[in-house]
Amino acid sequence: MGSYYYLKGGTDFFLNFYREQVKMKTIYRIYPAIGVARIGNSETGYFLGPESPGIVPEGPYRDDSSPGKIKPQGVRFRIYKFTRDEFGKESLNNEVMLDKKTKITWSVHLANSKAAGGNFPPGGPSSSPRNAGYDRAGLVVDASLQSVSGKNKTALALSGEIHFIRNGNVEGSEKVELGRLLTDEKGRLIVVGGPGKSGSPTGRGLDSFANNDGWYDGVSDGPVSAVVEVDGEIPVTAEGGAWVVVAPPSYAPGIENVTTWYDQALNVAARNFSPRLIKNVPSFTRDIYPILKRTVMLHWVVEQENRHHGTAGNFLNVARLSKLADKSENGKSARESVFRWLMKPNTRVDPNTPPPQLPPAMPKVNSGLDPDNPEQGEYTALTEYQYTMMEKWSQGNFEADWTAEPVPVPFDELPLKLRPDALTRASLEGCIGAPFFPGIEVTYVIAQAATYEGSFRIKHTLPPGFLTERMALPWQADFLACGELWWPAQRPVDVVTASGRIQPFSRGIQDYGDMVRWWTELGFVVKKGEKFVEDERNPIDGQS
Repeated sequence: MGSYYYLKGGTDFFLNFYREQVKMKTIYRIYPAIGVARIGNSETGYFLGPESPGIVPEGPYRDDSSPGKIKPQGVRFRIYKFTRDEFGKESLNNEVMLDKKTKITWSVHLANSKAAGGNFPPGGPSSSPRNAGYDRAGLVVDASLQSVSGKNKTALALSGEIHFIRNGNVEGSEKVELGRLLTDEKGRLIVVGGPGKSGSPTGRGLDSFANNDGWYDGVSDGPVSAVVEVDGEIPVTAEGGAWVVVAPPSYAPGIENVTTWYDQALNVAARNFSPRLIKNVPSFTRDIYPILKRTVMLHWVVEQENRHHGTAGNFLNVARLSKLADKSENGKSARESVFRWLMKPNTRVDPNTPPPQLPPAMPKVNSGLDPDNPEQGEYTALTEYQYTMMEKWSQGNFEADWTAEPVPVPFDELPLKLRPDALTRASLEGCIGAPFFPGIEVTYVIAQAATYEGSFRIKHTLPPGFLTERMALPWQADFLACGELWWPAQRPVDVVTASGRIQPFSRGIQDYGDMVRWWTELGFVVKKGEKFVEDERNPIDGQS
């Protein structure tokens, strides 16, 4: 009887088990969904960009073995395996790594299409073309689709050429290196930024912060894809794919902008892909405190009169912070006072307008373009999602969970279930999310739903180079022009030197051409004790 029961029950069990299994689907995804590499003129060294929120890549940011040259930033991509049931519910299984039974083939397609794009503003289809009269295809620096597989693969250069061709005549050409591909000891992909060279093969000068015909630069972007092959199974392409941006350096890597690219992508997700997010009850520790802290931290990279956003703006003062974290009537006045200062999203104004002197006036940075209508401007503000969370907080509708400053957790110490999203968040929190005029890493297209195919996933139907096409050409011109009230976390305005003096960050640089020449010598703002001070600066035109 026991045997009969085993056979009958066992058969039914295995049949049911099989039926359930055939309804399950194995999928692979690449993380970070959007990765950010950065240029640097060191030919050999590099450092990895952030992989866990709040963990800043360790310096030095210059390569001692390469006469003090800036190390480019690399971004590491990983693949995670998920199981999806017939109802669309997914569960995370593990990170996929190379072994005797598993092969991963990575592919990256970088391009820089700035010279073939439109004049900024707005830079899109309605703009007049840059380099009018020149062959459009020749103006795109296309590194083409490049692939790599295996462990510890040495760097594969990603480069293309730009040709200024008019009426059949080649007026100037240049080979442009955009980045490098390699793999680590587990077969993960690493994309490293290129040397960042800018120049004019046609011998043109620089007279615009954003549009300079005859020029190229070394930033780029494009899709990342992967194929996973497991012995005995059909090769599977990672679902959705990822995207990589090769951007200029971030000279204050431990300081974040009030609104980051992560905030913009989250806002797009809340508006278009996951509308339930807007119903979230904010956590003071996770949602409100970071905004308050970022506002205060900017005082290390902006001029004296704007430190702490004014004398009343030090939200990190212990007594002030305790009131802001209090959801009772005792904290109501303090919360409402902060909220009154916030600029409401989508408030129209001419671009390049300084913030008002009276509330609403935060964040204290100049106005940019309206992503929903780049033909007009708007005051810089928090995203709609951020603003909604701040409004709920001001009304006392939040989790009063503050105990102390959260301690960032290194990536390898995070629970497995948190790792994929941590990679994306860490990558994007180091990038600006406003204002867009045009920006540092990318421009207003990252705030548009049409750019994404899902939460944090760039559409792979977009051409390589799309995210950076509307940026300034070359990037150094805008980097000089926007030396006040723009993006101080990437491009400091004033810095505290080792001697304790406050000095202009770009001292010694007088014009656009100087920035093209000297960007490799600028200093980095790094944490030393309780202060953020300038370090690793080389003399520029005789000024230390």
